[in-house]
Amino acid sequence: MLLGEHSVLYSQPAVACAVDRYMRVQVEPLASRDVIVESALGPYCSHLDSLQDSVPHRFLVEILRRWQSTLACGLKISITSEFSHTVGLGSSAAVTVALVAALRAVCGLPLDQQEILRSSVEVVRAVQGRGSGTDLAASVFGGVIAFDADADALQVQRLSSELPIDLYYAGYKTPTTDVLARVAEERVQVPGVVDTLYRLMGDVSREAITAIKSDDLSQFGRCMNVYQGLMDALNVNDATLSAIVYGLRALPGVMGAKISGSGLGDCVCALGDTGAGLSGFERIPVSVSPVGVSVDVFPR
Repeated sequence: MLLGEHSVLYSQPAVACAVDRYMRVQVEPLASRDVIVESALGPYCSHLDSLQDSVPHRFLVEILRRWQSTLACGLKISITSEFSHTVGLGSSAAVTVALVAALRAVCGLPLDQQEILRSSVEVVRAVQGRGSGTDLAASVFGGVIAFDADADALQVQRLSSELPIDLYYAGYKTPTTDVLARVAEERVQVPGVVDTLYRLMGDVSREAITAIKSDDLSQFGRCMNVYQGLMDALNVNDATLSAIVYGLRALPGVMGAKISGSGLGDCVCALGDTGAGLSGFERIPVSVSPVGVSVDVFPR
């Protein structure tokens, strides 16, 4: 997520991108109705017609439940990642999108990006109770996108295929559902103030979209800095994230820096060249991936 955190849940636009650290989901049909999962989150074994709940694999289980009457047999599912599961980076979204796309291929259905996005958003909302779908859209379409989840449709606009970004990990992360619950409590206390913050966040996101379309990276960096201030006002910033943000902004090649994601941990995104890096924090070198989800079918 580049901009739009929190406010996208309240009818404001968001900006996100796919990065070149990939999740791979391999699906193999089995002779039985068993489901066997191999993942860094741990193994999972169950029967397709009576799937057991699993907190680490809750998105996967929800997907399989939606497909169990369509699938002709059980599956072996292997999930591998080019980055640690302790880092956010939209890994749950990427796995959700990849598995939905893979199951469509297994069932002989085409790689329909809009349908994959719609199905994936339904899964995430069923599991979490809410979710904008922004990270799912980035995983499906790739590149830098503008996303708007209005009442009638999930609107995705391709903005660019590249953006000079870098990520720094805080060393910890707070589950998105916990952060959203904290923000919801804050909104109960000062609803008018928080709603105003959401509207301002939307204004900044719209300005950022215009900046990307105009290839004005300096303006986009300013928008990132302003949005960081609004996230601080929303109470999802902390001392470690602030140290990373201000440390990055002090580097001569950086045009902007802000929290990436819901906040209270995880990553800070920098726009520009961070040079030798920021001492004391883990750098995650990434580039924008110009492509989204893809499926390779191998003969058995």
